[in-house]
Amino acid sequence: MAWGKGWSWRAKILLALGLGIGGFLGLGLLWFGLRLPPLQWEPSTRATQMESPDGSFFVEGSGATFVRADGNTLVFRAATPTPLLIVSSQTTTTASVVLQNVHPDARPGAVGPVRTEGLTRFYEFEIEAGIGLLIQPHFDEDKKEFRFASIGDTGGGEALDYALRRAADLGADFLLHLGDIEYSDGELELAAKAMNAARIPTYTCIGNHDFHDGLDLVHRRFTALIGPRNSFFDLGGVRFLNLDTAADTWPSSGGDRGDLMKLLLASEFPKEKELVVFTHRPLHDPRPGIEDHGHAIGHAGEVEWLRECFLELGVDAMLHGHIHQTIVNEVSGMAAFIIGNGLNYPEEGEATEAGILIGEWHSDRPQVSYKIEPLYPAE
Repeated sequence: MAWGKGWSWRAKILLALGLGIGGFLGLGLLWFGLRLPPLQWEPSTRATQMESPDGSFFVEGSGATFVRADGNTLVFRAATPTPLLIVSSQTTTTASVVLQNVHPDARPGAVGPVRTEGLTRFYEFEIEAGIGLLIQPHFDEDKKEFRFASIGDTGGGEALDYALRRAADLGADFLLHLGDIEYSDGELELAAKAMNAARIPTYTCIGNHDFHDGLDLVHRRFTALIGPRNSFFDLGGVRFLNLDTAADTWPSSGGDRGDLMKLLLASEFPKEKELVVFTHRPLHDPRPGIEDHGHAIGHAGEVEWLRECFLELGVDAMLHGHIHQTIVNEVSGMAAFIIGNGLNYPEEGEATEAGILIGEWHSDRPQVSYKIEPLYPAE
């Protein structure tokens, strides 16, 4: 295209800017996927492997993400009840590793910790050149029963501390947090400390407040401190699927979530097992009188794509936050629980009693049983 003498500098700048934005959007849609709001490419995933700062050993994680290096110690955080770290070296050396968010009752595996502080295990051991050692806390393969709690929208302060205590008091083995921790600056850091100090592990999906704050890409701190945006784990007869619905995804099947969904759809999942999805924004806002999408996922095409994927996967239950209510309903034959009253601050619509969801699985029963317990029981 010839610029021509009739083009002003302003027109040229506007055209170049338009071409640049168009190229950005086209490249994002084609290769990465776009997220909105704010408009950005799909975020990169958090590292699951890392070399020690002095280069003496290497750790590769499965079901765990890298948090930070403390001196020459590598710190990881478990995103499943059964994480795996493979530690290797090219020379004989001493490896120092920390693993957070491990259930106190998990068995140590081949390599045991030198000490344990709550949910954090500290490892220090000699490793020979070319030999990989496994850090693999685990439960019995034939685990017979477990209980879990679920709640969202607590923020990262006192309400989260209380929810963690309430879940443990109700006998939960772990908490599924349904997102929205960072309502104000610093709450993710507070939440990480609270979760590390809790009696039970927490597995967290990312909320819209954890994804962005204007141009502040909060999701980078979320994945560094709390856990991955998309993941899954199996325990007993149940698979738990954590999905990122914090911001609209274009195309709906793009990005890290789309890759995980394709992997799961292509794999064999026993139909006799339960499949539980926990994600922040619901597919549907069930409150009466709420028009259009209300406080659900805002992109109709994304809602339909997720619904079709869930039906093909055979999802049994969906757990959501985002709406600051406690509501039980059904979407396309799938049980849907909205447990977003962690702050006990209801939004638009009739107020409901703040609840915390309790799920129980026993090997002698094929389905997870659910009940809503009051978050703040009467004295």
